[in-house]
Formats: sequence, structure tokens, C-alpha cells
Amino acid sequence: MIRQPRSAWPGLSRPCLYVAAALLLGALPFIARAQSAPPTPQQIDDGRQVYEELCMSCHGRDMVSPGLVIFDLRKFPKDDFPRFEKAVLDGKPPAMPGWRDRLSNEDVLLLWAYVRGGP
Repeated sequence: MIRQPRSAWPGLSRPCLYVAAALLLGALPFIARAQSAPPTPQQIDDGRQVYEELCMSCHGRDMVSPGLVIFDLRKFPKDDFPRFEKAVLDGKPPAMPGWRDRLSNEDVLLLWAYVRGGP
């Protein structure tokens, strides 16, 4: 007779999966608050540094668009983080590249803080 190994938690075949899901669900309110809470002066300043390094050459100094073709980020809806995140990470072809492999989640949140609270 072959015996099946006993689980440490009877009834749960994948306890790690459940723990990970619980941790992620528990973190969602904190992530949502970071996206909607007013940015701090430090977040705005840190976001400005990321912006100046990666975005300023196209979107202009202090988010003032240098021409008619580039989107003026001062007019971006301040309550639409999902749209902002998608545009930054995936780009807006053909002109804007995606930055998914160069930006961390924290960098995207800092850019969002700058766009919402910057100049």
C-alpha cells in the first residue's frame, strides 16, 4: 500500500500560494493609497529627478511641451493612474517608447507624484 504524504495543513494543497495571495490582497490598499494620496514634497522632488533623466528631452522642462505633437503632461488627468502607468510602461507608439525594462514600480509612482504635484 502506497501512502500519500500528509500535508502540514490538511485541505490545503498549496499553502504557499494562499499565503502569497493573502499578502498581495493585504498590500493592495497601501498601493492604492500611494497612487491617490497627495504626493509629499520629497516624492515630487524624487519624481522630478526621474523625469529629468528619462522624460524631459521629449516632454520638456517642467513638463512644458516643446511642441504641438508631444503630450503636455501638465494636462494629464490627476485621477487616472492606471492610464499613466500603462503609457509609461508600454509606451505610446510610434513616438513614445515603453520604459518597462528601465523603471521600477517605485520610479513609476515617483513620476506620478511629480506629474500630479510638480510645477
